[in-house]
Amino acid sequence: MSVREAMFEIAGKPGHGEQLDWFDRVAEAANISARAVRSLWRNEIQNDDHRAAIAVRRAAEQVKRERAIKQARQEASALAAQYQTIIGGLRAADESFYSAEIDRLERLARIIGGLDRT
Repeated sequence: MSVREAMFEIAGKPGHGEQLDWFDRVAEAANISARAVRSLWRNEIQNDDHRAAIAVRRAAEQVKRERAIKQARQEASALAAQYQTIIGGLRAADESFYSAEIDRLERLARIIGGLDRT
């Protein structure tokens, strides 16, 4: 990943007139100075092994991981909600007949929903 792509991953693309704030967001995420970010942006630092370039790419990978985790949690929560809907339907149909399935689905919904860490 290029340094510019990494910057976009961290802070999105800068809008008109917000470049200074954008530099600050990238700098804070990468724990480097805004001046170093500006130097990377303007290709004043061209070495891919420069400390600032490495820090920006590392921060971009962290942001990417955090987004993936957030998306996975949202999907798990949606799946747990679907299981709850199915459980409600089974209870309405015949709770005593479907009790084993209801118990299993409730356990899965707790695990997937993050309420049960076992």
